[in-house]
Amino acid sequence: MIGVLAFWIGALVIAAAALPIAFVLLRRFPDAGAGLTPVLGLVLSSYTYFILRTLHVLESGRGGSLLAVSLLALVGVVVARADRRFTATLQRIGPQAVLYAGIFTIAFFSYAAFRSYQSSIGGTEQPMDLMYLNAMLVSPEYPPHDPWLAGEPASYYYFGYLQAAMLTNVAGVPASVGYNLGLAAVFASSAAAVASVAAAVARWIFRTDRRRLVPVAASAAIVLLLFASSLIGIFEWSAAHETTSRPLYEAFGVENILPCEPDAGSEADCYRGGAVNRTNSWYPTEFWFWWRGSRVIDGTITEFPFFSFLLGDLHPHLTSIPLVLLALALAASTFRSRKPRSFATIRGQPFSCLAIAIVLGALAFQNAWDVITFAGLFVVAVMAVNLRRAPVTKAAVSTIGYTGPILLTAIVAYLPWLLDFHTAAGGLYPYVGTGTPPLEGFLQFGAPITASLALLAWVARRVPPGDWLRVAPFALWVPVLPLLLWAPLAAYHGELGNGLGARGAGGWITLALLGAITWANLTAAATLAARGRAAAIALAFAGLATLLLYGAELFLVRDVFYGSVPRLNTVFKLGYQAWILLAIAGGVGLASLLARGPSRMVGRLLAVPMAAILFLALIYPLLAVPNRTGAFSGESSTDGFAALARNNPAEYALVLWLDREVPASAIVVEAPSDSYSSNGGRVGSRTGRQTPIGWYFHEIQWRGSTDANHARLRAIQEKVDRVYNATTPDDLLAAVNDLDASYVVVGSPERSRYPSTSMTTMDQALDLVFEVGDVRVYAVPVRAVMSTS
Repeated sequence: MIGVLAFWIGALVIAAAALPIAFVLLRRFPDAGAGLTPVLGLVLSSYTYFILRTLHVLESGRGGSLLAVSLLALVGVVVARADRRFTATLQRIGPQAVLYAGIFTIAFFSYAAFRSYQSSIGGTEQPMDLMYLNAMLVSPEYPPHDPWLAGEPASYYYFGYLQAAMLTNVAGVPASVGYNLGLAAVFASSAAAVASVAAAVARWIFRTDRRRLVPVAASAAIVLLLFASSLIGIFEWSAAHETTSRPLYEAFGVENILPCEPDAGSEADCYRGGAVNRTNSWYPTEFWFWWRGSRVIDGTITEFPFFSFLLGDLHPHLTSIPLVLLALALAASTFRSRKPRSFATIRGQPFSCLAIAIVLGALAFQNAWDVITFAGLFVVAVMAVNLRRAPVTKAAVSTIGYTGPILLTAIVAYLPWLLDFHTAAGGLYPYVGTGTPPLEGFLQFGAPITASLALLAWVARRVPPGDWLRVAPFALWVPVLPLLLWAPLAAYHGELGNGLGARGAGGWITLALLGAITWANLTAAATLAARGRAAAIALAFAGLATLLLYGAELFLVRDVFYGSVPRLNTVFKLGYQAWILLAIAGGVGLASLLARGPSRMVGRLLAVPMAAILFLALIYPLLAVPNRTGAFSGESSTDGFAALARNNPAEYALVLWLDREVPASAIVVEAPSDSYSSNGGRVGSRTGRQTPIGWYFHEIQWRGSTDANHARLRAIQEKVDRVYNATTPDDLLAAVNDLDASYVVVGSPERSRYPSTSMTTMDQALDLVFEVGDVRVYAVPVRAVMSTS
């Protein structure tokens, strides 16, 4: 419990240190950015730590993290002293700052309590996430090393792991605890941030009824972002209790939940267990039934934030949620600016522009998929401000003069990471598959899209039709242009005929619906933006969200999955971005249903179906939480190694010994592993020590699926094979020295992969320095290294 409290206090201290900077960046916000200080402070302090480590000013350890936070606090004090309005702003927003700290606190401790009942770090990609967290903590040099590819720097967008490491160091807890509390901090930061953004937009829109509607918008946004889910929950519950209709399940594309038909072959995707295995309670007790909620649309990943927090992978798409919300806040605040933005603005506000550059650059460093979307949105917000005060040409020149230097600064600021970053992405390709059936799309995104449409309906009753008609022809180009680009791109790849033929009627209907909703939202947004009306912000968020979904129906980013499930990651990443945008727009939209006005009765009528859909969206979390936690039974712990200590004390002792006795720069040989193995690559994952090769497929994802990379990684695997297959001391020493290794681990994974490993040869050539149960660690004698070098 002390570790949990230390983590919470550390997060709030970092947030408090960033408060003066938030006042400068987000002064237009009603709360002056108070709800966004947890993420702002963590981004700025983590970036400071990263740069100082890269410049060899700091060494690894807790002291460097504390110094980075101290520097943030010092900058905050300087900014506060230079800001003549700081005291007045602090007095004005003080109660709101306390409120957002309360939201953060409730969310943090609630999630930490939830996570304590399934705290084990294993399965899916959690070993990889722990590996990067440990790399941030123990790497003797920065940029950090890759524990699964000794001698190489990390090649991934790892800023989220660095932020978790910052909090872990500040709190003084081990990585196995910091992992789980890092998840809690992301959850809490997301709750506070989305409430802040939604509340700000609602306050700007509902000026005459803000006391009543602002809390509604903020609360609804929290629910839509962190709790609302796919509508699949009701189908899972009905199937578990055998009250189903096969035609209905087939219509929504979820017949795989139903029991297999008697004549179903072995390849059929259906439920093969008995009824007794599905549930013995009011909720489905089938093991991980909720996993199917992440595969609603065939051939894709359809995660949403609640699923991600339920699963517990400390992955970039999850850790980036608060940062994305911060970027959205910057765009919204910029749109509300009274003054145009140009190069002169940079000369007058250099500190603010530098801070904005660090935030926008962090989008790529934390989750590379986000940078184009949300840095692009910031540029559009600047252009919108400038267009209100200048003709198009002059506004464009001013926009370039302002955003160009900021984006260039962002690139320069993150060069130490960019120079080591490689990707397996192979460019933009046309999607020529069947498309998403409309009912499957509704099952996945029905709740947030429907909620956002409430705002569109509210605005439509308040804007003269003539204003819409003047803008609509220009806004139509937004959905039409991607379609016009898709056709020649598909023809260039020789896929136009396949693309036109493969997309079924359902796929075209989905495309048309998304295009129409995008058109309507952006028409309304552009109409209101010309007047400087705040509703344009929420409508632009909604329009961008459906545009992302629309784009995922036409294009894909080619990656290592292209040959099997080509748009797996494209739908996943863009759909996730869309969910965040729709949570804000939907929160404001749900509040609009309660707005007073001449069409109040219409709002009340719309509230009924909206409430029904939202209720359906909350069934999934209601069922999934007790399933994931075992109905909150059993032992609870925030230590991700608690189960390891109980179930495999030898491996747990290995972790403790390596942490205590082995230098962070040492290379430790362990068995190579397939990806997604909880025990594979466990030395690199659990300790951050460098190992020759860990998860092969993931290294290919991070560094590119080229012949040269495959050959290099296979060669390393063969070198490791030589270590464990050696039959003479000389061969063993030669193999170990070829890897420049200092230690060799022999445990269950090694004995399983190399059953013929000779312990006699190990004993003769190496020094046994650790033995607990069936786990051994051998050190390479210094004399042996010298004699073969």
